[in-house]
Amino acid sequence: MRFTPDELRPLAIFDGLGDEPLSWLSDHGTRIVLNTGERMFNHGQPADFMFIVVSGKIERYEEIGGQWLMVATTVRGQVTGMLPYSRMTHYPGHTIAAEPSEVLRVKKTDFDAMLAVSQALGKRLVAEMSNRVRGDVRLEQQREKMMALGRLSAGLAHELNNPTAAIRRTVATLGSQIRGQTEVMIQMAKGGLENEAIDGIRRLRDTARRRDAPDLSPLERSDREEDLAAWLEEHGIDEAWEIASALAETGLREENLERCAEAVPEASLADALAWVAGNIQVDRMLEEISSSAGRVSELVASVKVYTHMDRSSEHKPTDVREGLDKTLTMFGHKIKQKNIRLVRGYPDTLPTIPGNAGELNQVWTNLIDNAIDAMTDGGALRIEVGVDDWCVDVKVIDDGRGIPDEIRPRIFDPFFTTKDVGEGTGLGLDIARRIVQTHRGQIDVRSRPGGTEVLVRLPIAPEERVG
Repeated sequence: MRFTPDELRPLAIFDGLGDEPLSWLSDHGTRIVLNTGERMFNHGQPADFMFIVVSGKIERYEEIGGQWLMVATTVRGQVTGMLPYSRMTHYPGHTIAAEPSEVLRVKKTDFDAMLAVSQALGKRLVAEMSNRVRGDVRLEQQREKMMALGRLSAGLAHELNNPTAAIRRTVATLGSQIRGQTEVMIQMAKGGLENEAIDGIRRLRDTARRRDAPDLSPLERSDREEDLAAWLEEHGIDEAWEIASALAETGLREENLERCAEAVPEASLADALAWVAGNIQVDRMLEEISSSAGRVSELVASVKVYTHMDRSSEHKPTDVREGLDKTLTMFGHKIKQKNIRLVRGYPDTLPTIPGNAGELNQVWTNLIDNAIDAMTDGGALRIEVGVDDWCVDVKVIDDGRGIPDEIRPRIFDPFFTTKDVGEGTGLGLDIARRIVQTHRGQIDVRSRPGGTEVLVRLPIAPEERVG
């Protein structure tokens, strides 16, 4: 059964066309009836047909990041599948009827005859293809962003895990340490210490807090601990090595302990020194918690600056060093994982450029990610920033395998990639170039076996130009 010209006439794609093209489509097209959930075509199937939805709704699914996700919906009067002049050879995904649907199917082999019947229909289908290409490019750009975000998220999760795990461990130990301190204080209170003894203990604790252990070699530190442990054992103090280790961290020496012993009764000396050592350990744990929490805050701040969640899309005065540093923070785990030596070469002062920081961070992400992927373990990555009278220059230099001469002319082509399926969309450098161009800048790649240099030139804000 075929569609009649009257059934096709109300569709938007055929609006205003005469009877001849509608009659041709009625005679040469096939009526396809789909139930809900039924597939119209499958992923990888040869792209031999054009489909025009006459009624219902068709959903298109593609594999993204290992999952099949809906990427487009085609409704009444819209076209999908193969189009005239398209280079598609196989369908990139599969389609499913989201509701009962009827579709006009036209063979690819009939396209020339169809276009000969109606140039107007041909122009409309070419316009549809242009719209689809633009939509596919936007989709691939979003996919590229999501893939980059996924790669960064894995590293960021690892970076966050280290300080948070350290906080958990330290808090657990801190609780035990504080409880032990309470018991020692109770024992000292039972000893009925005089004010002179309490002042002596406080002086030793304050001295420890004011002093830091000198930069000792492992052997020198061991000798220091041995001297303190020997003093403690001579005074009959249990757990001498544990206490000596804590006291040595602060740079205390035997003479400091002697002054404390002169003020504290012998029966309470062990408790007094254990309490001071415990205080030192509590202080160190609090410093560790503060440092780890600071690292978490730093990472969160880096994410906020990197994504520029609190900024609009306008071009504003931008310091490229900040964006580079935050992007490198996002890649911290990946850099450590490959044992890459990172070298920054920044000038002391740098003028701002008029830019969109979030878009520029996407440029740095693509360039740095490519550089890391190109390098072997133990390589060197260098980020250089320079300035002349009119431009800020950013160089991303790696000592990786380089770009073969035969593919170098194509590296900026949309969808061209040398990475395995699922690891890249081939839009990274294309997106970087487009963003640089919208900033009135230039991007250039120089490569040889054993190294690649990408140069990005961005104009300085007029009020900050040197010349």
